[in-house]
Amino acid sequence: MLLVVSLLCGGLISLLLLNVVLAQDSFKANELSRTNEQLRQKKDALKYENMLREQPNMLARDSAGQGQVPDWEKVRAITPDRPGGSRVASEGQTPTGQERVPGTGR
Repeated sequence: MLLVVSLLCGGLISLLLLNVVLAQDSFKANELSRTNEQLRQKKDALKYENMLREQPNMLARDSAGQGQVPDWEKVRAITPDRPGGSRVASEGQTPTGQERVPGTGR
């Protein structure tokens, strides 16, 4: 009878140890999952911020902030007015639809 009781106690202790190990792994998995979700959200936020910075109005604002201005004297436009292909407009001409405004440098 002592042998049966000791086997039952040994089995119970081994089950308790197994349960503790599995619980620790579960906590680690939850923590890693939470960290992964935070990193995904941070990646999405950075991707959105980058997308905003690539928009034309933001690029124009940032370049103006760095002192860059359009050089309308060297603008080249591709105009498909010949049947054999397109030609490049000579320097100094502004592209069609973009008129120079006197006094603004644009």
